Amino acid sequence: MPDIQESPADRAGREALERMFACLDEGQSFRLEAGAGAGKTYSLEKALSRLIERRGPALIRERQQVACITYTNVAKDEIISRFQAHPAIQAETVHGFCWSLLRDFQSSLRAFLGAEAFWQDRFETVGGVGNRRIHYEMGIPRVSEDEVSIRHEDVLTLMVQALPSPKFRAVLTSRYPILFVDEYQDTDEHFVGALKSWFLDRGEGPMIGLFGDHWQKIYDEGCGLVEHEALQPIEKNANFRSASRIVDVLNQMRPGLQQEVRDPDLIGEARVFHTNRWPGARRTGAGGGHWTGDTSPEAARAYFECLKVQLNVEGWDLSPQKTKILILNHRG
Repeated sequence: MPDIQESPADRAGREALERMFACLDEGQSFRLEAGAGAGKTYSLEKALSRLIERRGPALIRERQQVACITYTNVAKDEIISRFQAHPAIQAETVHGFCWSLLRDFQSSLRAFLGAEAFWQDRFETVGGVGNRRIHYEMGIPRVSEDEVSIRHEDVLTLMVQALPSPKFRAVLTSRYPILFVDEYQDTDEHFVGALKSWFLDRGEGPMIGLFGDHWQKIYDEGCGLVEHEALQPIEKNANFRSASRIVDVLNQMRPGLQQEVRDPDLIGEARVFHTNRWPGARRTGAGGGHWTGDTSPEAARAYFECLKVQLNVEGWDLSPQKTKILILNHRG
């Protein structure tokens, strides 16, 4: 029974976890959308914990693992540490995950690379790719007498090229019957497109769990929002981080993902300071760079210093012990 004293955020978080657990128990692929402060990482860890508890011994016995694709090595190492390198969990970056499968298909890799313009030029001077072993580690392209070291971008290209092979897909599914993707919105769009085409569209392959927030997409090559009829959407309508007025602003900005607060009595304050009246020339960028319309860096620094002075006068203690400042764009 849920605690009758649970907060609105706790209730929303619990309901999202219950829907996610149902998907895990039923083998249903899903996408968990968790906005800022919702506890996305907590949800991912709870999913992994449930799988270890309920399927861990069987996975180990069958020499299978839950693949957990992370965006950074830091996130990968955190999961490995959190679960004490549990043998049923394989945490990797997307490049590491792809290479764990690709490296066993050397003949196919040589054929794929031999058709790539970048590598054709390099193979021409050494008489072709031959029987050289394809290797990936640092991402620095190099052809030696017995080895070819490929680039980071080659790994994802090779993965997309390999997925049409039934044998390759069978190996992937056999090794990794469950595939989680953390910060899914920044995963390479071609890789995600291939997962949709060769697994979700066909109703086969690993159970896929996507964790992230498409509003927090950072990189242009990222896939953004992923929708598919085979993916059960789960919205985590909680915010464990912010006060009520801040969440009110977020909910007005994003009515499609309403958030509940942990402490309704924590009112807080949300104010917007802008530079719309700045009389100087705004920045421009070739091809519509993301700095187009910005103030100059000097003006941005001046505005920031002015704001800190004003807040100080109003009684803010801006010492690091009392105030945390999140700078989304550090050019200023």
